[in-house]
Amino acid sequence: MKRNIQTKFYFLLLFFILFPISNFASPVKADLDEDVLKEIRDHYDSTQKANKFDRDLGVPKSPKARFFSIQPGGSYDFISDLDISGRGASASMTTESQKPNFFFDIRSKDYKINEAFGFQLLFHSARKEFDKQVYSVPAPDTGSSSNSSSSSSGSSDSTGKNDKNTVTADLGTNVKVDYNYIIPTFYWGNPEVDGFRMGFGFGLADMRIRGNVDFRDPGGTIGKMYGAMGDRDTFLNTLSFIQLSSGLVDLRRGDAIFNYLLVNLSQGNNLELMGAYLASQGTHFSTDIISLLVYANLQDKYNPLELLALSALSRTSINAKDKQVFAYMIYVETPKFGFVKARLSWHGPLFKDSGYTIHMSTLELALMVPIDF
Repeated sequence: MKRNIQTKFYFLLLFFILFPISNFASPVKADLDEDVLKEIRDHYDSTQKANKFDRDLGVPKSPKARFFSIQPGGSYDFISDLDISGRGASASMTTESQKPNFFFDIRSKDYKINEAFGFQLLFHSARKEFDKQVYSVPAPDTGSSSNSSSSSSGSSDSTGKNDKNTVTADLGTNVKVDYNYIIPTFYWGNPEVDGFRMGFGFGLADMRIRGNVDFRDPGGTIGKMYGAMGDRDTFLNTLSFIQLSSGLVDLRRGDAIFNYLLVNLSQGNNLELMGAYLASQGTHFSTDIISLLVYANLQDKYNPLELLALSALSRTSINAKDKQVFAYMIYVETPKFGFVKARLSWHGPLFKDSGYTIHMSTLELALMVPIDF
């Protein structure tokens, strides 16, 4: 009993001796400033790893769009092709002289999946113009290659070159394409760290195509020659029928003015109005040598504007609108250099219309000015 009392006494004595020492050794706690606490929380918060990583590396954080971004800019095409095939005919077009094109993009904010991956919505609007046509011919013999080349050039009323089984010639055709993409794109890269991004996407496109192509169709040439043997109305009605039967003139959604004049080509002065209208649209009026021979006998019956219309209609006219067709885009983006960002992309629509497969593909380098909101 006495031993227990002594033990308790020594324990209490040791407690009262050590307690003041521990209080004296411990630093006095003071309330931290609220801004300091917020900085510490942001630094170690798991939802702010990208910001912490930026600070650790000393990389300045890039601003990003909170809602969406508008990105106007210009592009240069390295490759730009338009292929139309179907109904036993085909035409391939490209661009004779590369020139800058202007475009307008609207991009949604980034929706992150994790640190490196995410997706966003892209709206892309631009125009392309194709003014050089490529067509294939049978492979000539070695000994007659030069004759075949000159013959091909003469028949197309242009200069051309022979390369095995393909002749590239400027036939004077021209097609303008206005298009709008709406594409969800998945990207890889953390733009908050270095600004580089790679992505791809598939979506929908609205297309407006107008101009003319040369399918080098013997049936169409025979029809025009047959129509030229008759009177003016017979010839113009035959020409209208050939254009409409191609399937590339959309009477429902195409250019209403062009469609009306084409359907009523033999009525009143509609042929002259067609020439004036096509001239106002910047249409190229070059024609093939056979049509020139046909129209040479018609000079006394047609005025200059009417001959311009016949020149354009000697090729297969395209006047169509297609909505919600398939489109794709693959791209690589750089960080901002000042206020400009660069993008290398491969994109285009691919769809079927009236028995034709239409594919536009473009490899372009674009410079754009992001405006974030």
